Amino acid sequence: MLLAMRGKIPDVLSAHVGNSLLLIGFALEALAIISVEKPRKRWETYYAIVVVVFIFVFWTFAKQPNEYVYISSAFAALMFLSVTIFFVRDSRKSVLRYSLSAIYTVSCLILLVRSTNAFLHADYKLMSNEFSQNLTFLSTYLLMIISGSSFLLLQRERMDELLRGANQELDQLAHIDGLTNLANRRKFSENLTYGISESRRRAEPLALIMADIDFFKKYNDYYGHVHGDRCLVQVAQELKQHCRRSTDLISRYGGEEFAIVLMNTDITEASRIAESVRKGIQNLSIPHADSDVGDCVTLSLGVFSAIPDLDEHDYDWYIIEADRRLYHAKRAGRNQCVCA
Repeated sequence: MLLAMRGKIPDVLSAHVGNSLLLIGFALEALAIISVEKPRKRWETYYAIVVVVFIFVFWTFAKQPNEYVYISSAFAALMFLSVTIFFVRDSRKSVLRYSLSAIYTVSCLILLVRSTNAFLHADYKLMSNEFSQNLTFLSTYLLMIISGSSFLLLQRERMDELLRGANQELDQLAHIDGLTNLANRRKFSENLTYGISESRRRAEPLALIMADIDFFKKYNDYYGHVHGDRCLVQVAQELKQHCRRSTDLISRYGGEEFAIVLMNTDITEASRIAESVRKGIQNLSIPHADSDVGDCVTLSLGVFSAIPDLDEHDYDWYIIEADRRLYHAKRAGRNQCVCA
């Protein structure tokens, strides 16, 4: 129907008003697609400038049919090119974005060929029924339909990305201790269970270090809970300095107690790490005037390592063995590591 009406509409309506409205439509479509990924303000300014410049140039200089074509086609190609460049430069890649880049690139090329033909041929008419004109006419409206659908698809893809990010953040919050930013008790339990399973399968030793700040209740009573929290954060940061492998897990087990899971680590290496941690905490020289050990914050550690080759070598077994050694460290005077 639209094709049949071509040639019967006055030039002033079909060329000037029609092309102005069409370019404004292209600008809104492009802005809608881009705004899914980027803030609108800068792009609103860009497309507003393009539309204003087009209207001025078209209404001022377009006097002949071929001028209608090459001016409007060139500006439309500029619109399409901006969308293509946006998707190419965007760090997020997907099949949808690649497809849209290809569609807008092809449309841009069609319009540039049309614009070049019109510029080179003074008798090129806007309202002809030539194949190239019909192809451009149909592709333009198909592109607007595709653009509208693409906006919805990009919105959905963007919402999926935001949902995945929110789920990851929630998952992280569920596994991170809010004060020390270490793994929490839940994450520790999952990691130790997994580590036992993997160590059994690979026949490798798994080490568990349980550490407790000496006389921390007295520290809180003497300095207050605000300073107590600061102390916990300082201890947590120091623990991180001694366990840097991606397979190591440092967690806040509860209160002033910490747990370290070390994959593929025998008792010798685990004891070395534990002693390094103990010295590191002592060297922080955090004042503890009410300690029965010394004048600064210290740590007692229980170290256990074994290859979990039997069924009874489970989660509870590791906790009991490491905790028993921690108890011996406290009974022996604190501020020390016990591995047997």
